[in-house]
Amino acid sequence: MSNPQRWQRVKEIFEGALERHGAEREEFLERCCDGDTDVREEVESLLRSYEVAGSFMEAPAVAHAADDLAVEQKLTPGQRIKHYQIVNLIGEGGMGEVYLATDTILGRRVALKVLPTFVSKDPERLRRFTQEARAASRLSHPNVCVVHEIGETDDGRPFIAMEYVEGMTLRQRMRNQAMKLGDVLDIAIQIADGLTAAHEAGIVHRDIKPENIIIRSEGYVKILDFGLAKLTERHKSATTTTMPTLLFHSTPGVVIGTAAYMSPEQARGVAVDERTDIWGLGVVIYEMASGRSPFTGETATDVVVAIVEREQPPISQHVDGTPPELERIVKKALRKDRNERYQIVKELAIDLRSLRRELEVNSTLERSIMPGTKARQRWKTESVFTAKICRHSSNSISRKGCIG
Repeated sequence: MSNPQRWQRVKEIFEGALERHGAEREEFLERCCDGDTDVREEVESLLRSYEVAGSFMEAPAVAHAADDLAVEQKLTPGQRIKHYQIVNLIGEGGMGEVYLATDTILGRRVALKVLPTFVSKDPERLRRFTQEARAASRLSHPNVCVVHEIGETDDGRPFIAMEYVEGMTLRQRMRNQAMKLGDVLDIAIQIADGLTAAHEAGIVHRDIKPENIIIRSEGYVKILDFGLAKLTERHKSATTTTMPTLLFHSTPGVVIGTAAYMSPEQARGVAVDERTDIWGLGVVIYEMASGRSPFTGETATDVVVAIVEREQPPISQHVDGTPPELERIVKKALRKDRNERYQIVKELAIDLRSLRRELEVNSTLERSIMPGTKARQRWKTESVFTAKICRHSSNSISRKGCIG
């Protein structure tokens, strides 16, 4: 059986198994897999990922969590949580709400992320959250959002007090205007630098996506949500399952998963390490450069299949004049087999910096690089990148006169 046929079979069995429970599901799997242990293992891996982490198949996640989220009380302006006074709600999603708050002791603004009640109801989940948040609080890097404190609200909901970063998300940045190659490289380098610091501290983010990247007005890039990362079990062989990323336009009170930024190992529900973040960064670079996702499908299940089974189209298919070295870097970051990817994110950062230096001195790149025919049909005559690269400092993506 060819791989596409096999994954279609896995998809159909998985979707059928979701509708059954207990002995009925077991009988269904036994009948449909018909002794094919490989298919059975793939289906059961997807089911474990679904049940442990919540649905990435466009359905409400974790039943007990959904119940809690439906009755979760929002905090109101002026309300106090310990020494933090709520200003207003600034965001919400499947893992709780984020509020702008004032630290009344230090007189500074913070982002207060209040998690759902179900986190505190599960002792193991609460222990893991506390461990991860404490590890994240030790991270100190210009490209990482600082975690100030963890605690509990009066009604027992865990919270994280984080640095409040003013700016726009990378998602908003990509929606507002087409990106220049210089900006793509500088943002990617800063993300890679932040991830390098995290990985050296033993922390894997697991959810690198445009919604978790903030760009400040002066050009600094900040990676958010390290407090929800998974602490790497160094010197141990224990495997861990993973949590899918949240859909960026999810409805308040409902957790909806998307596979768009998952690594193949995440999609299959197996153990992850630093190379999962390298994959996520590869997807983000591809999307910044081309304006579209490398893996698409009509349903989230189809996207999972594309991630595990299919190769992404080259960026040059969407954008004329894409530097071959950029294609090589992204392709290496998006290898299905993580042993063939960059093994450490610092190597990826080195290649990105080398490409930027090469383009800076290459006078032939003074011309604009225009989208290819297909991209022109989509964006008409709007330029995706301008290849002229301003001489940026290592931590700034915009200097006066460089962004046009």
